Amino acid sequence: MASTFRFQLLSTVTWAFVLVLVGCAPPQHESARASKTVDEPPTASEPSQAGSSDKAEESYILSQPTASFSASSRIESFAAPAKVEPMQTEAMMVAPPNRLRAAPTPSLEPDLPGAHLTHLPAGTQRNSQAGYSTVRVFYATDRKRDQLSLSDFHRYAQNQNFVTLSAISATLIFMALVSLLLKRVRIGALCTLAGGSIGCLAIAMVIFGKPEIEKQGVIYTGDRGELVRGICDVTVPDSHHTGLVERPSLLRFEFREDQSEHIVLTSAVELSNSEFSQKLSQTLDQSRERDLLVFIHGFNVGFEAAVQRTAQIAVDLPFEGVPICYSWPSQGSLLGYSIDENNSEWTIPHLKQFLLELANSSGAKSVNVVAHSMGNRVMTAAIQQINMGLVADAPAPFDRIVLAAPDVDADRFRRDFAPALLNVAKQVTLYASSDDRALIASKQVHGYPRAGESGANIVIVPGIETIDVSGIDLSLLGHSYYGDSEPMLRDLFGVVRARLLAPQRQSLVSRRSGELVYWQLAQRPDTAANQVAPNQLR
Repeated sequence: MASTFRFQLLSTVTWAFVLVLVGCAPPQHESARASKTVDEPPTASEPSQAGSSDKAEESYILSQPTASFSASSRIESFAAPAKVEPMQTEAMMVAPPNRLRAAPTPSLEPDLPGAHLTHLPAGTQRNSQAGYSTVRVFYATDRKRDQLSLSDFHRYAQNQNFVTLSAISATLIFMALVSLLLKRVRIGALCTLAGGSIGCLAIAMVIFGKPEIEKQGVIYTGDRGELVRGICDVTVPDSHHTGLVERPSLLRFEFREDQSEHIVLTSAVELSNSEFSQKLSQTLDQSRERDLLVFIHGFNVGFEAAVQRTAQIAVDLPFEGVPICYSWPSQGSLLGYSIDENNSEWTIPHLKQFLLELANSSGAKSVNVVAHSMGNRVMTAAIQQINMGLVADAPAPFDRIVLAAPDVDADRFRRDFAPALLNVAKQVTLYASSDDRALIASKQVHGYPRAGESGANIVIVPGIETIDVSGIDLSLLGHSYYGDSEPMLRDLFGVVRARLLAPQRQSLVSRRSGELVYWQLAQRPDTAANQVAPNQLR
C-alpha cells in the first residue's frame, strides 16, 4: 500500500514537470474574456520590383537562382533576381529516354544558419541590423475573429501560463505538506523541490516574460466564422535553420519571443476583397514567375501556427513567389479531432471559392497548392467540386498540387478524388510514409487505410507521382515531414519551383508495385540508383 502511494505520488510529480515544460506555450486559440478594441495597424510599405516571365525550351533544366538586395541604411527590400526560366512540360508526361536528364538539387546549404537569405519570397523586407527578415504571408480564413487584438491575446496567454504554473506549484507544495504530516519525508522533499522550482519558473515568467515586440492586428479562434482575407507579417531570424519553426521554449529558459531567434507573427491585417486583390497583384509584380503557393494546414493547428508554418515553408524551399495560407477552423487541440473532422467538411465551399478566385482573377501565372494531413480532405473535396464546373477541354487551372501525409480514405481517393486532381492540375504529387503514426491511428479510428500510408497500403494511381518518404522523419509521430525534413523540402523544391517530374529528380529511387511504379525518397541524392528505365514507366 505504501509503495503504491509512493509510486502514484512520484508519477504525479513527473507529469507535473512534463505539463510545465510542454504545455506552457501560448494557446493557439482562446475565447475572449472581455471585449477589446482591435488595434488598427499602419499600412505596410509595398516594395516595388516588377518581374517578368518567358517561355522555356522543353529540354531546359532549371539552374539555381541568385539574389541581390538593394542597398539601404537599415531595411533592405528584397529584389527579385535575374529571370530563371522554368522547364516546360506537358502535364504528367515523361520525356523520351534520349531527352530525360536528371536535374540538380538546389545548390544551397540549407542546414547552415542564414542560407535562406539569398532566396526570399516576394514582398519580403530585410532588417539586417536587427537580424531578421519580414515575410509577407497572405491569408484567407473562415475562423471566428477573436474579440482580443493580436497584442492583447499574447498578454492574455502569458497571464494564463502564469496562473497555470502557480496552480501546479501550489498543488505540489500542498502535497509536500501532506506527505510530511504522514511522515513521508522523501516524497515531501521531492514535492517541495518540484513545487519550488515551478514557482520560480512562474516568477521568472513575470520578470523576464513581458512581451517587448509590438504586435498589431487581429487573431482568430477555432470557432466558425465568415470567409475573410488579409495579410500577415511574419519575421524569420537570420539564424533560422531549415525545417524548424523556432519558438520560445522553457527547456531553454526562453520566456518571451525574440525576433532574432524565433519565427514571430507580428501583424495580421484583415482586408476587404478589393484591397486583398490589389495588394496581392502588387506583390505578384515583384515575383519573377508571378506564382502563388497556397498552404492548407491539417488537424490540431491554430491560426498563428498555420501562418508561421506557411512562412517557414516558403523560406525553406525556397519559394520566391507569393505565399498564401488558407486556415480553416481547427481547434488546435489533440482532443479536438472530431470537431476538426466536422469543420473540415464545413469549410469546403469556402476553400473552393477562394481557390477559384486565385485561379481566375489573381493574375498569377502559376497557382500551386500544398495540403497537409486532414487539410487534404478539404482540398480534395474542393477540387472535386471545381472539376465538376470545368468546361470540357479547358486548361488546367492549377499548376502543381501536392498532398503531404493525406488523412483521406485511400479507396475514396482512388475512385473519387484522383480523376478530379489529374484534370485540374498539370502535376499531382502524393507523399506517403509507413512511419506516420498519426495516420496509423486514423486508420484504426476509421477502419480503412489512409492515402498517406505507404508499405502494403501505398496508393499508386497512374498519372499521380507517389513518393514514399519513410525513414526521413524521426519525430514521435512521424507526421510533420512535409515541413521539418530537409530531404523532403529539397524534393518539394523540385516539384513546385523547378517543375521537374519524378524521373528527373536526383533524390528519388524508382520502385515497382506490380505493374505500377512509385518512388522512394533517398536520404542523400547520390543513393538514388537502380532507376526504372523511362520507357518502362506507366
